Amino acid sequence: MNISYHNLSDTQFEELVIEFCVELLGDGVQGFVTGKDGGRDARFSGKAQRIPSTSHPWSGTIIIQAKHTELLNKKFSEADFLGADSILFGEFPRIKKLVAAGELDYYILFANRRLTGVTDETVRKAIEAATGLVHSRIRLYDSSELDRLTKRFPKAVDRADLNPARAPADIDPEDLAEVIMKLAEYKVQLDELMEGDTPPPEKRITPAEKNEATGLRAEYFNSQIRPKMVDFGSIDKFLGHPDNQPYVSLYEDTAEELEAKLVAWGNSGVVYEKLLEDLICRLFARDIDLRKNRRLTRTVVFYMYCRCDIAKDIG
Repeated sequence: MNISYHNLSDTQFEELVIEFCVELLGDGVQGFVTGKDGGRDARFSGKAQRIPSTSHPWSGTIIIQAKHTELLNKKFSEADFLGADSILFGEFPRIKKLVAAGELDYYILFANRRLTGVTDETVRKAIEAATGLVHSRIRLYDSSELDRLTKRFPKAVDRADLNPARAPADIDPEDLAEVIMKLAEYKVQLDELMEGDTPPPEKRITPAEKNEATGLRAEYFNSQIRPKMVDFGSIDKFLGHPDNQPYVSLYEDTAEELEAKLVAWGNSGVVYEKLLEDLICRLFARDIDLRKNRRLTRTVVFYMYCRCDIAKDIG
């Protein structure tokens, strides 16, 4: 069984890690809970079943952490994970405090990232230097290790209940990326196209009416969407140009797909800007070209919203 870890929710990834730890450590594993400082830890106290081996198991308090990312092909060695002000760097004070209090004897870190042997030693020694925990008492599990655990403990995977319906809806950003890249390429031409009079956009619904219907807050609209509206005329010109009709089809297909995702994610307890931000973040997570053109990507998504190409039924 192959698992696309980046497509799991954070909670599903944590549940999978817990079930693997039950196999590796024992039934006494306590699930992830949020501490006073907002960090989430799982723990085990006692003698481990299989770590580092059945003949020489760890014995004591073992703290477990799971760091999940929706980004593809990420590594332990990248700055967002290991550098200053990174994900791991933010955990060092917590680990150091637990070590000093005698509440942490061993540390296990799971992440759906790739890890080489050289980086493994680098990361463990970085944790040792920052926290005082001897690096031999630190164990790292990367994506390849997770794959091995999946094959070795299929019942653990079954117990984790990785129901696709509970995972974030997947997004294929390829069509939108083509539109965005072409828009970026035509930036100078688009600026020139905007000279002179611009025909008024098709009348559908005013932004105020749209926001009232969706529940999108005025603060979000005024700070995020309104500043991008100055570029909407350029997008109108781009999509209306005869030479760009193939991109119109890609745009329409993308808008239809994104609309389906927003409907699937939406419920009465989630404000609409949260849905839009989740959508945009997942687009960035799935495609490097969109990440390189963050501002333009946001502008096009907001354009879709204001032109009622998404949130159609609401508009």
